[in-house]
Amino acid sequence: MFNFKKNHRAVLIALSVLGTTHAHAALTLTADGTALGFTLSQFVSTNPGYDGCCSGPFGVAMDAASGHVMVNVAGSSTRYVFNDVDNQTLADAVASVPSFTFTGGYATAGGKAYGPFFQMAADGSVDHELTGVTTSGYLGMWGNPVDGHIIATSGSGLIDIDPLADGGAGSFRVINAGVFGDGVSVSPDGTTAYVASGNISAYDIATGDFIKSYSPGFGFGVDGTGVISSHDALNGSIIANMNSGDVVLIDPVTGDSTLIATGGTRGDYTSPDVSNGTLFLVAADSIYRLSCGIDCGIGVPPPVPEPETYAMLLAGLGLLGFMVRRRKESVV
Repeated sequence: MFNFKKNHRAVLIALSVLGTTHAHAALTLTADGTALGFTLSQFVSTNPGYDGCCSGPFGVAMDAASGHVMVNVAGSSTRYVFNDVDNQTLADAVASVPSFTFTGGYATAGGKAYGPFFQMAADGSVDHELTGVTTSGYLGMWGNPVDGHIIATSGSGLIDIDPLADGGAGSFRVINAGVFGDGVSVSPDGTTAYVASGNISAYDIATGDFIKSYSPGFGFGVDGTGVISSHDALNGSIIANMNSGDVVLIDPVTGDSTLIATGGTRGDYTSPDVSNGTLFLVAADSIYRLSCGIDCGIGVPPPVPEPETYAMLLAGLGLLGFMVRRRKESVV
């Protein structure tokens, strides 16, 4: 079996040679993306000017208790720890530790940050290995928002990991032994895994059955995905982060695609910010944050409105009722 820890630098050099470098500006929303209510910001700049594979960021996960965001930068073999605020650089990291996960994805499950296959502490260090997961990590990982499990590609195919089994040693079952895709995401209801493998393939997590395939229709090389949960027409739509530097919205019923952001460097994994429902988009030189608006989440159920939001809503309803009563009185 290939030893990533031993050979990752050689692979890094080879893939960097294969990766092409282009002149790109920052990832920017299209007119359609803006009209649909999306907003986009830069979370952290990691490799300014770089647009190849694979020296930039890859794995991203959150430790919910501390609010820290773990970011693996493959080229420096370092895992950086950031506060959950935008417009940062590597110099703003609150901690950093050596990392040997190369291009592996990370996942947030049950409020904890995981790599393949270990749990991280709030400072980015390894809290403990998941010794009960006796298969190798492959590429993508995603935390199931319903049961706290981790859905991942692995040496055994697509698997379902219970990280809390056997006192934290973890256990796993094979969902589908024939699936060796790239990035992985899970629907907000916890039932469907979306695996990037050229296009996007959906699988039933309980049975392993193939459900449907989706084509982004723009750009090339989908790696990261995320499913929207909302109370409007965007509900169930799929976000695709592309190697071409594009971000695409896919209608889950018709399969129609809309280009919502473009102009970025090579896109790769995605990961949900479980504290606010936004989606981290990994690029070759940075990580962006995509939001689908109020009462809308990507990869997780929509966040519960803050008490202030409820207060404003009630105040607005009260004012509306007062105006209606005044209008009726004036008519009489």
